[in-house]
Parts: sequence; structure tokens; C-alpha cells
Amino acid sequence: MAATTPTQSEILKYLKDKAGDFVSGADLADRFGISRTGIWKHIQKLKTLGYNILSHSKEGYKLLEIPDLLTSDEIVSSLDTKWLGLSYHFLEKVGSTNDHALLLAAQGAPHGTVVIAEEQTRGRGRLRREWLSSPGRGIYMSILLRNPLPVRVAPQSTYIAGLSLAKVLRLEYGLDACMKWPNDVLIAGRKVAGILTEMQSDQDYSRFIVVGIGINVNYSRDEMEGPFRYPATSISIQAGGAVKRREVLLGFLKRFEQDYGKFVEEGFPSLIPDLEEFSGILGRKITVLVGEREVSGIARGFTPEGALSLLKGDGELEAVWAGDVTRVEANL
Repeated sequence: MAATTPTQSEILKYLKDKAGDFVSGADLADRFGISRTGIWKHIQKLKTLGYNILSHSKEGYKLLEIPDLLTSDEIVSSLDTKWLGLSYHFLEKVGSTNDHALLLAAQGAPHGTVVIAEEQTRGRGRLRREWLSSPGRGIYMSILLRNPLPVRVAPQSTYIAGLSLAKVLRLEYGLDACMKWPNDVLIAGRKVAGILTEMQSDQDYSRFIVVGIGINVNYSRDEMEGPFRYPATSISIQAGGAVKRREVLLGFLKRFEQDYGKFVEEGFPSLIPDLEEFSGILGRKITVLVGEREVSGIARGFTPEGALSLLKGDGELEAVWAGDVTRVEANL
């Protein structure tokens, strides 16, 4: 699905503004300075993109239904943000949104740039694990952040993204969403989203950070029964019906801007209560792969510096800065 041309975008906006009323072809032709045949061609293109437009030989055109698209036409004008997503790049197909965002960053793209793809052919998670990225089923995005953060602090952006998504799913959709440190969001113990953060830095501070997020929105149960490393699910499975990707995306961008702004202005400790409330591992015995070493213990919370505090069997507390949770046992 190719993006609309500027003229098609303007025609679409006008049809939306008319809120379901008929608009004559002659009116559109006069307004946009093209022939009625040209208008018809643009309308046909909008129909191929999924817009339900009623055509009437005498009355003209009426927009009946808007498809669940993540194009600029459907997102940018509805953003409830101050800086996030104002630079918005929609791609029909891309290898990886993170790779594209890194390229845009090198070219000087502004803070808050969002890259969205309808499909990824080389989507990846942590440790370069493949991420299923079928068209029309999920949200595959990357966010470019340019705040200069200490190198040790910058990766905490991963936690903020997971927190924001868990909040949206729990507070707006009533789903039992939580975070599995450091980069997964779960619903009912199954993975619904993964986050991959990459950055370029000087010796002490980040130059820019790219936070990549893959969200399973409308995948079916059969599609989520593939050979995944961790049991997977989708929002629609847990909600009991199809969910508008557009609404999930808009809700997440608004929430992430708020949480990330608090993180930058007030520091990581200001978000620890929220992170602990939405954590799916605190108070549980977990096993973490740290490099080539496995560490087991009870997840106790987060340190003010952003590490996971793990109470080991010998009674010693260990601060774990990075790792891969390979096992989560029942609540103690």
C-alpha cells in the first residue's frame, strides 16, 4: 500500500471535513484545480488503499469508512503530542525500522522522529532475534531521541517505552499487561511486544538513541503459535476481538512522550514506582543470563541508577545492569 500523493491527501482531508456528506466532483475539481477525471482517478486510488468511498453519478463522493492504516494521513493530524511524531515517516515495506531511523539520524532528522512500517522483512529484537512483522497485523516503529544522556542512563529508554505501552494496554484496554525486564511487554504471561534500543554516543553521552518497538496487535491465535522463543500473544487475542492499530499507536505516542519527558527532566528514580507497579517479575524468582553467566534470585526492585536488584540465594543483593531473563517462576 503506497502512501497518498499530496493531492490525494488534500482530497481525503476535505472528504473527512465534510463528515459523511456528499461532495460533488465539480466542487472537488474547482477546489483542487484539476479535471473531474483527475478527481475520479484520485478517488479510485484512495479506494485501493482501503477507504470506503461511495460514488454517485449525480451527488458525487462520500467517505463512509476509514481503514485501519498507520499512514501520515491517519496519524499526524490526530497526534496529541508536542514533539513526538511531528516528523513522521511511513514506509510500506522496509528491512528494519531501526535501520531506517539510524540512517535518518545520521542525516540530521529531528528529535522525536517516528518511523513506521506496514511490513518489515528483517525485523529484529535483542541479540538479533527475528521479529515477526506481517503487514496489517502489528505496529512496527522506531523513535529517534536526541537528548544527550549519560551512556549508562540512555538504555533506560527501553524501560520507559515498555512502561508506556503497559500503561496503555492496562489502563485503556483493561488488559493484564506488565513488563518483563528489560525489554518485553507481556499480557497474561505471553509476549505481546518487544523493544530494541540502539544508540550512537561519544565517550560519556549519547548523540542519539533509536527505540524500536514491535507490537502484536491483530495476529490470530494460529499465527501466534509459531516457533517463538517465548510464548506469544496479540492484543486482539487478549481483548477478544480486532483492535484499531491507529488507536493503540496514538495512545502509546502520547503516553511515551509524557513518561520520557518525566524521565529526562526528573530522572529515572521518579519513574521507579510506576516501573515496579507494572513489573511482571518483582517478588518472583527469576533466572537472568548475564553474558555467559546465569544468575538466579528474587527480583526486588530497581536501583536509583536503573539496575535490577536481585536477591540471590546466598542473601547477597546483586545489581544487574543488562541481561536476558530466561525463566520466571511463580509468585513467592
